[in-house]
Amino acid sequence: SRAAWRLPPRLGTPARASLRATRRAACASTTDPSSSERETRKTLYLIRHGRTEMNEYLAKHRWDDARFEDPMLFDTRLTDSGEAQAVALQAITSTLHPSPQLLVASPLRRAMRTADLAFGLERYDNTPRVTCVHARERVFHASDVGRPAGELQRDFPRWCVREMIEKFGDDAPWWYVGDDENDRSPEGNQKNPGVTRARVTGGSQVGGPVLRSGVPSEPSEVFEARMKDLKDWLEERPESHIAIVAHWGVWFSLTGREFENCELVTLELDDLEPGKGKMPV
Repeated sequence: SRAAWRLPPRLGTPARASLRATRRAACASTTDPSSSERETRKTLYLIRHGRTEMNEYLAKHRWDDARFEDPMLFDTRLTDSGEAQAVALQAITSTLHPSPQLLVASPLRRAMRTADLAFGLERYDNTPRVTCVHARERVFHASDVGRPAGELQRDFPRWCVREMIEKFGDDAPWWYVGDDENDRSPEGNQKNPGVTRARVTGGSQVGGPVLRSGVPSEPSEVFEARMKDLKDWLEERPESHIAIVAHWGVWFSLTGREFENCELVTLELDDLEPGKGKMPV
């Protein structure tokens, strides 16, 4: 199928759509699609988050430089320009047809905040919002380390994090923290399946690389396996039209394209191919 590549509109003074202050039932189910809708191909609106503090830092400091130092911007935030990009994206999300039946975001703050701003229109007030741990960024730096689901539930009350809490609990890591085999090993953390802390001895990790910052680096094979999990997760969803806000690494792996911040691309699920984009490390 033909991909529809859509760059965000130029930044100016975007119209402000009011965000409802009323607290909604975040985990409300969508209307069950008819059998005919289930048989159609899934349409996906893929979005990369807005510009972040870490994006700004990487623009001035090459990550592959021998002198590179991680600024330790855990769960990095959108910058003012990143927030403006996300609001400006409403010019596109306001015209999406068919309209997404579900909003999905990586549970990293930058993705959830981008989704809230980009879809901060009255037409999306009742559209369910669900986090998906498979859509998180590959752990390259401290900025790719998240926060416990309980904190996300507090800071983003409109988002359903039930799936995360059921699997990992409300105060434990769901991001990659190091594993002797891979982050889906059944021998991993029994309380939080799929998560095993790196064993560190004398400053070095046993069983995998550790970044200079001390953050365990997620191996490419673990990340690519997770991209397959993401595609499978989307396949299992009943909705036929889904908007997803994720990251550079996620969309590069699945499409082979390097997304700009707040770029929106329309594809079908069958177009996604884990590992299509080959990362240098």
